[in-house]
Amino acid sequence: MSMDHQRPVLVVNAGGVSRRMGRNKALLPVPPHNEPLILSIARRLAPVTDGVILVANDVAVQKALAPVHPRCFQDVYPDAGPLGGLATALAHVETWCLCVACDLPFVNPQVAAYLWSLAAEEEGARWDVVAPHVHGRPQPLHALYHRRCLPVIQAHLAGGRRRVDAFFPDVRVRVVTEAELTPLDPELRSFFNANEPADWAWALDQLKGEGRGTTRI
Repeated sequence: MSMDHQRPVLVVNAGGVSRRMGRNKALLPVPPHNEPLILSIARRLAPVTDGVILVANDVAVQKALAPVHPRCFQDVYPDAGPLGGLATALAHVETWCLCVACDLPFVNPQVAAYLWSLAAEEEGARWDVVAPHVHGRPQPLHALYHRRCLPVIQAHLAGGRRRVDAFFPDVRVRVVTEAELTPLDPELRSFFNANEPADWAWALDQLKGEGRGTTRI
């Protein structure tokens, strides 16, 4: 199976309520032009993806991503967290998708391309998920998923199991180690989540070119 001519669909999971941030994380303004964070993420990953699916119930978020012409879907499982958003998106994907959260200001297309290279290898046909393992834990909201995962995820949702990576033992997962990723992203910033105002303040300093050499996890 050759997938040289293909790229994964980008899925942006933006169904959360951003309680800790106190405002919608997807709409945080990114310098220098103050474009919404969700749009910045999509543009960063555009070179290594093919089309965008947005899972969000907020009309303002849908409008924010309009410049990249996403296919927008309301979360079919609105109370199931990110796993429900992933299931919603996979129902509209033919093969592979790159699923990312809406609060990742430093997504790196080189990292995404490396994940895709693993899925696109001939032997990659045996994988259902390609997921980094960073900072001692899986990173399921910066990972590749094949549509084959959908029935397994649906079964977990039906059973009330909503943790995003809870279904990993039931599918074939290619774990991507920090050692593989640090040549591409030495500080592993691709996996930095802006969950709280202090996180975003630090991220803004970095995005503006300030505070170089400081790492935050």
